[in-house]
Amino acid sequence: MIRKILVCDDEENVRTFLRDLLSLEGFEVVEAESGVSALDSVERDRPDLCILDLMLPDCNGVELLPRLKLADPHLSVIVITALGTIDNAVLSMKAGAYDFITKPFDVDTILIAVRRALDFLSVSKENSVLWNLHRNRMYFEDFVGDCPVVQGIRNLIPKLAFADVPILISGETGTGKNVLAKQIHFTLSGAEAPLVYANCSSIPATLFESELFGHERGSYTGANAQKKGRVELADGGTLLLDEITEIPYDIQAKLLDFLQERAFYRVGGLRPIPVKIRIIALTNKNLTDEIKAGRFRKDLFYRLNVIHFAVPPLRERGDDIELICDYLIALLRRKYNSPELRIDDDAMSLVRSYSWPGNVRELKNVLERAFICAEGDTIEADSLVLEEHDPAMLKKDLKDLMGEFERDVILRRLAFFKGSRTGTARDLGISIRNLQYKLERYDIR
Repeated sequence: MIRKILVCDDEENVRTFLRDLLSLEGFEVVEAESGVSALDSVERDRPDLCILDLMLPDCNGVELLPRLKLADPHLSVIVITALGTIDNAVLSMKAGAYDFITKPFDVDTILIAVRRALDFLSVSKENSVLWNLHRNRMYFEDFVGDCPVVQGIRNLIPKLAFADVPILISGETGTGKNVLAKQIHFTLSGAEAPLVYANCSSIPATLFESELFGHERGSYTGANAQKKGRVELADGGTLLLDEITEIPYDIQAKLLDFLQERAFYRVGGLRPIPVKIRIIALTNKNLTDEIKAGRFRKDLFYRLNVIHFAVPPLRERGDDIELICDYLIALLRRKYNSPELRIDDDAMSLVRSYSWPGNVRELKNVLERAFICAEGDTIEADSLVLEEHDPAMLKKDLKDLMGEFERDVILRRLAFFKGSRTGTARDLGISIRNLQYKLERYDIR
């Protein structure tokens, strides 16, 4: 990723020297000649580093520094000045400068300072991500699972801290796409940064542009005041676009322009407004099919599909089903202040054998209903109300299902008694010979 550096100095020859030097080193350079233009550049261009002259025509660099840091807390600042006094150096460092360099300076001095400042910025951002991981670990716990796909998703998230690209999350309804999106936001941006949600299917097509980008007063009938849109409200944080395929086709082009330029126009506006946000787009549809049907732009798909998380359905997550079930039971314990709540073995076997077409959302609702209707603190198999025509269930007759339940119970009791067949048979209320028969029948070794 190319780092961007703002050079703020009222002397054109200094700006030119630094621009040429830093450009040759592979940096992108923007310039400002006053405090006002420097603030505008920080808000518009979002540089990683600012090389700031201490004496500017409209303000003092020490006074400007806190305002720059307020506009972008991650901005690293190197102060340069011909007045290289100890007092100026101390004041600059107290105001938030990373380094202080006296004019005239040589090439090596400025390049070493720049690289150190950018290295420090990288470490600072990494530490911020790790802190957010620790502080917001509850959001990781919501996205429960140990299957390879989920582990891959979880491991990739911290690496996105420096990736200024959109994120696409796809998956069936109820798989946890919103939970994953919130996890990404809180991990990478922190709890203080705005998280703005937009359900694209619930916004009328005629109001979509205004809802997304805002409007100026008088831009259309009924626009009696200026209004900020979801994009502007998310500045400094994350915009979560749910059901991305429901965005009107003409608005998709404007969203693409925004993703490319990182700036937008309010409806009726004449001035581009830059923002720094992370876009997370969610869909439960196959975008390739939507493109073929002419409902979704191919160029927008390519722009969104840089980082793509495909959340698998619950039926494909193997042992994760039991982990998720245990987690949801723990949530119900807290919600209803019922510490003794549990699910029995037969009910868990049924949970494992059902295909869960509604995924985690359906599992959560079924468990909560079962708990509410249960007479005690145990969720039993007959209290689980499942879809009668589940395809996975139709393939098996009652005898097969009961056999699966019985095999699962025997395996659990054997594990509990550490392989002791005597203890297992006694606990199940059957003879050793009967247990041996069942072990052979179910191929349990």
